Amino acid sequence: MNTSNTARKQPLVRLAIFAALAVATTAACGKKQEPVVIPEPTPEPPPPEPVVEAPKRIYQDPPAPTSPRPVQFPDIQSFTAANGLQVFVVENHEVPLVSVQLVVRAGTMDDRQLAEMTSSMLAEGTKKRKKADIDEAIEYVGASLNAGAGVHESYIFTRVIKRDLALALDLIADQLQNPAFPADALQKLKDKAKTGLKAMKSDPGTLADTLYDMVVYPAGHPYGRPLPTDAEIDAVTLEGVQKFHSTFYRSNNAFVILSGDITQTEAEPLVTKYFGKWKPIEGEAPPNPLNAFKADSYKHPTKLQVHVVDRPASAQSEIRVGNLALARKHPDWLKMEIASTILGGGSTGRLFLDVREEKGLTYGIYSKLSAGQAPGTWTIWTKTKTKTTGEMLKAIFGHIEQMRGAPPTAKEHEEAVRQSVGAFPLQLETADQIAGRVKNIITYGLPRDYYKTYRDELLKVGAEDVQVMARKYMLSRPHIVIVGTAAKIEDQIKEALPDAEILLYDTDLNRVQK
Repeated sequence: MNTSNTARKQPLVRLAIFAALAVATTAACGKKQEPVVIPEPTPEPPPPEPVVEAPKRIYQDPPAPTSPRPVQFPDIQSFTAANGLQVFVVENHEVPLVSVQLVVRAGTMDDRQLAEMTSSMLAEGTKKRKKADIDEAIEYVGASLNAGAGVHESYIFTRVIKRDLALALDLIADQLQNPAFPADALQKLKDKAKTGLKAMKSDPGTLADTLYDMVVYPAGHPYGRPLPTDAEIDAVTLEGVQKFHSTFYRSNNAFVILSGDITQTEAEPLVTKYFGKWKPIEGEAPPNPLNAFKADSYKHPTKLQVHVVDRPASAQSEIRVGNLALARKHPDWLKMEIASTILGGGSTGRLFLDVREEKGLTYGIYSKLSAGQAPGTWTIWTKTKTKTTGEMLKAIFGHIEQMRGAPPTAKEHEEAVRQSVGAFPLQLETADQIAGRVKNIITYGLPRDYYKTYRDELLKVGAEDVQVMARKYMLSRPHIVIVGTAAKIEDQIKEALPDAEILLYDTDLNRVQK
């Protein structure tokens, strides 16, 4: 017998015996007994948690304002070269930098296309230097030359270390007096301008701003021109650019501002060396085109009109509300500036606190004054969802009436004045900023000491002055321009402004008959 197999079978025999005994026991009992299950007690529901209100926001009072930091606008020194070029020198010797602004008294108000393209063409090389040579020379000293055209003037600007000032003046003088005006560069500028025009027509903000100026100003006014056309851009010729340059880019029709680490004694020989041969205009200079518009040319609306640019793809309405106000040199400017600040001068203005923070109608809403040699504009600008266009108009008109109906609170008045006074030193920290203020004085015909007395004049503005300015310059019947989906906003406009006439435009800003 195999003993190993016997050993393996023994456990199986024992298991069989145990199984038989179990069956027998069960049969003897007659029925299998179920185990007794004792139920667990049902737990009581937990008591409800007390409702805790969200803690209210506690805004700590800001620290009491300190006295305005003393600041003194530097003296403006000036002299006129033999060829009529005016030179303004503002000393600031804290750092060895000099800001240079060469300004020609001709801008887009004289000819929009020619002004912009002439200033851009200055950077395309001269009769003795290629563009690459000029770029390399100025970049080697860590600087750049920037040219452009604004409404009232064209300019070349740079900022260099004092030791490189002679090089900068040499390059600027060469660009001004000896531009090459290559034909291929002009064609590139024209192509770029036409591409930019397409982008302008697709931008609701640009459309709103352009149409707003068109309806505010009399027809043909340099401040209120329509968008250019491809045909107007194509019509620019090299001969036209050369004529614009030879007409306006003259020594006695320009001025230069040198601000920073320089004295008048140092400036005079440099100006003579680099600009002394620049030729002046012979005879009378071309008249300022603004002179063609007399005081009675500027008119306020005789009835309430809403100018709507139909842009069906718009998810929002771009809104401009405002009117003609005052020229930059008008004695009411600072008073009106405070009034505009109280209404819409940033995150502390009434419009922002109510229309954005409380009503949630927009991400931003502001009011601003636009400066000009002729009367500028006062404007509220914002955007809102299409479905809240009417609600936005009601809110804006409500705030205009509040400004006109009562003076501001003492707190509002104090904060607006303190904000303007406190911000002034921050606008004079660099030579470039100071040069910009000097350019304002010259461009807008402000008194030479305007910025020396600026903060003192602000502190004289009273709360009662604010209401006077509101009643004078924030009209209850302003111009209104909206860019949006006309079909979805017309009924809202009629409900918000039942007495208003609605005028429709396409995205070329041409009137559309209903």
